[in-house]
Amino acid sequence: MKWTNRKTVTGALLTFTVALAMMSGLVAKDKLDIMNLDRRAGRMMASALDQTYVYHTNGNLWMGWDSYGNTGDQTCSAIIPGWIYPGSFSMGGHGYLNYNCRAGYWIIAKIGGDFVEGTTGEYVLTRGTEPGPTSQGWADSDTSYNKEPWISNSTWYIPDANLTVNAVRKSWSFPGSNFDYFKVGNFDYNDFVVEEISVINTGSTDIDELVLGSKADHDCTWNVPYPDWDAGAYWTDDIVDYDQEYLLTMELDGDDQTSASNDFGIDDPNHEYRGVRVGQIPLEINGVPYSSLSASDVNHMWWTGDEDPQTAAARYAMATMVSGSGDKKEDNPPPMDMRYLQSYSVSPLAAGDTATFVIAVLAGAGLANTKQAAKNARQAYDFGFDLPKPPAAPQIASDGIQSSDDGLSVVVTWSYSNAQMEAEDLDNGNADFAGFRVYKSAQAPRVTSESLGLAADDLNDGGEMRGDVTKGMAFSPNATGPYTLIADISYDGSSFSLSSSAAGTFMKMGETYMYTDPKVAIGLKYWYYVAAYDEGGTSANHGTVDPLESYYTMCYALTLDPYGLDLIPSHVPSVTVSVSGEMSYTDLSGKTTTDVLVTPNPWKAETMETYHGSGTAAGFFIRFYNLEAGNVVRIFDVTGNLVYESDKIATGANSLDWNLVSRTQNQVVTGVYYWHVKRDNDNQTGKLAVIR
Repeated sequence: MKWTNRKTVTGALLTFTVALAMMSGLVAKDKLDIMNLDRRAGRMMASALDQTYVYHTNGNLWMGWDSYGNTGDQTCSAIIPGWIYPGSFSMGGHGYLNYNCRAGYWIIAKIGGDFVEGTTGEYVLTRGTEPGPTSQGWADSDTSYNKEPWISNSTWYIPDANLTVNAVRKSWSFPGSNFDYFKVGNFDYNDFVVEEISVINTGSTDIDELVLGSKADHDCTWNVPYPDWDAGAYWTDDIVDYDQEYLLTMELDGDDQTSASNDFGIDDPNHEYRGVRVGQIPLEINGVPYSSLSASDVNHMWWTGDEDPQTAAARYAMATMVSGSGDKKEDNPPPMDMRYLQSYSVSPLAAGDTATFVIAVLAGAGLANTKQAAKNARQAYDFGFDLPKPPAAPQIASDGIQSSDDGLSVVVTWSYSNAQMEAEDLDNGNADFAGFRVYKSAQAPRVTSESLGLAADDLNDGGEMRGDVTKGMAFSPNATGPYTLIADISYDGSSFSLSSSAAGTFMKMGETYMYTDPKVAIGLKYWYYVAAYDEGGTSANHGTVDPLESYYTMCYALTLDPYGLDLIPSHVPSVTVSVSGEMSYTDLSGKTTTDVLVTPNPWKAETMETYHGSGTAAGFFIRFYNLEAGNVVRIFDVTGNLVYESDKIATGANSLDWNLVSRTQNQVVTGVYYWHVKRDNDNQTGKLAVIR
């Protein structure tokens, strides 16, 4: 295995983290936060100097863990990803969606009448744990047919109980044979992360009972770094649910603070419906596979922020209330500030013995997709985590997506070696590379969940959680999609052929490939990725496997983690179509000119939303083209008052965006305005209209 070395967080990083926490982490969250009270002394708001992290960002579900046993971070700032779905650090749209404020593990040893714990996921960094080493990297080399999974290793200690905890986690990017936005299908393994947690009794005393619980205070779902305060206290309307078939503990969001009759996710100011659920299932408890587990082997609990157990004995009591003795599998709560716990126990754990728990943390849009993710995690377990794999992903460099100089196209360039094309697929024993597919996501037009074919949950299980997909508002696509297939470039073993439906052109230059997309608009933002796909096949281990393709998270080079210390799987960058130099156009008189061009004119809010993907004032603009460095742009109202002035035209930019904010920092009102551009050789003037 190839591992990436971890580094110790430095004092400078600590200072940086404190600053971030002050900006984005110190937000009122639960009752105690609102009252500005600490539940207990020692509340952590920044990384400890010996705190390191591992990340899983190669699939749809992005998660991070620290060396103490916490999931995400304890600041509620989501600097470290914890149940981000779909995974992204992109600030496209209104931020990315986070489904975890604080989470971690309750590990409690009962020895006689005493309880000794190492508990994380609390307001404090740790309760009884000490950090150990962390590492992460690909299971295989870049020359393999497919180098996944991404594997991380974390070790921490519970000295008072003489316990060593080791967590090995695995994640995959594989999108399955039918890649549809937010739909989980067959051979789709990118919506979960598998945890194998081993707890070793390193002492000389037997432990009567060992309890491991995964606890989460989710606060579904809030925007990072832009919490939607207009929606109210978003942490007060979480819903916990349980599925008997998969022993699945879930939490989801209901964004109407006064009613449980909807299930929204905050992705934009209008609460676009997605119905994402996050949760976990047991795959194996101390050698007993899921197929032999029953409800009595799994404890499912929920409680509010005012009911946090305060002692190890209280946490033990809560974590051991299995079916028939007080757990809440049959009791769905109304929306509130909710915690959940799924826990398991082993009795006894002799000195020198190890208890092992294999768990899948997962996510899906709606109950059906979440259960499919659980089913796929079980299938991965049945395969011994030796999964059917797509070919290696093509690689796009940081500058591999470029707008042409004239703004009429975007050029996508990627590399793919001959060795990758000739690699043997273990599912059929053949070199079965079958081609490339080019995908695009555009900032506009805006879309709805209904138009994407997403179905709302419709269940009557105590809490009457009924989402209505038709009430979801349109949202702007971004780095996470939805993606549209724009070109299929098939390979027959000797040559490539571009699909007739593709509007652009394809070129091969050795091991470098290029697709030119002419279906673009100046000023609009786009995301692209290229997938490699195979022919599918049949193997003794997997049976018949449909053709599989690589995923967008694997298409780009590794990127720095949030602390800038280590390289982790990346996500799709964007390109905004622009013009390099003067733009020639035809004016209203039919004359070809390079005069200053102002667009959109008239400016309408609905135009910005429909054609530029902007749903809020943060994305509003009127663009001035054919400018030069040193030009001065001035805007006046009809009375002659100066509304706006700027000479901030960067060299080579040739354009300037006015965000419709006046020099007194107010959004301008509906009306007619006059613009004036002072240039070296001439002055140009014109009118523009703003229609709110």
